[in-house]
Order: sequence, then structure tokens, then C-alpha cells
Amino acid sequence: LLERDWLVVQEEEQVKINKPKIGIMVEVPSVLFQIGEFAELVDFFSVGSNDLIQYLLAVDRNNSRVSSMYSHFHPSILRALKRLVEECHTYDNPISICGEMAGDPLSAILLMAMGFNTLSMSSSNILRVRKAICHVPMDDAKRLLDETIKMDNPLIVKSWMEYYFRHHGLADMVKSNRLING
Repeated sequence: LLERDWLVVQEEEQVKINKPKIGIMVEVPSVLFQIGEFAELVDFFSVGSNDLIQYLLAVDRNNSRVSSMYSHFHPSILRALKRLVEECHTYDNPISICGEMAGDPLSAILLMAMGFNTLSMSSSNILRVRKAICHVPMDDAKRLLDETIKMDNPLIVKSWMEYYFRHHGLADMVKSNRLING
């Protein structure tokens, strides 16, 4: 029906209209298991990291009693996103990510290594993320991803990323300048 509508408008109005690209937001876990089915219907995928993380971890990020368990450094989140990117690329669909995870320089490096095509973030984070991406070589980013994806604790993942940043001239990118274990 949509295709036919585009043709009618073009014929009746004698105007060339480019069809907009149609995508899907990946914000609930069920979509992770249907990428192949959706890939035939859409031009791109976009991850809403805040919601997807909340639903994958079954943790309400706005509930003070459990919000401390919400972390975009959780190994299951990293594994799920890596698998998602690989599957999207298998179908030649670009994939972007938005939300707090994309705007955090530490996790942006991991997202870059996974192969996300686009990171979308608040304008207040652009310069920090750009600096991180420009100063961390892709080989290092891929190595960091390989290392962190095998870890079993989000605090260890975050600490490992902070350690890398501090020891590679990017200490100003780490929110707390307190060294762990001296």
C-alpha cells in the first residue's frame, strides 16, 4: 500500500519523491531474536540503549532500590550488542545506538569496536566521545572489547576501561580521577 501511494503521488503531481528510509528501534529483548525477519522489512536498526538495558537486566533504572544494578558495562549487555551488530551486518543493515551508553566515552570505544555505524548522543557528550574515538586506535578498541566481553562483572569492565584511559593519556575522560588500588 505504501509503495502504491508513492507511485500515485509521483504520477499525479509529476514530482520525484525519494522514499524515506524505514528503520526499527531495538528497545525490547524480543527484537534481538527477530533481526533476520525484520531485516527484510527495514533499511536500518537503531538501539535504544537505555530501555534495552533496563529490560535485559530486569532493573528499573529509576528505582533507587535497584538502580545500582543497572549498568551498560554489564557483560551480558556487551555480548548481546556485539551479537546484534554482527547479525545486522550479516544482512547488510546499518545499525546505530542512542542513549547514555553512546554518550559515555568508555562505552563508546566498545561500541566502536563492535561495529556500530552511528552513535547518537546528547550534544553535551559529543566532544568527549569524539576525543575518545580519535585517541583510541581501533586495534586497541577491539582488544578492549575482546577482553571485557569475557569478564563477569560490570564493575570490573568499567574499571578496566578506566585503567586503559588513565594509562593512555585520557584520564580527563574518566569521571572520577581516583586511582583504584593506588
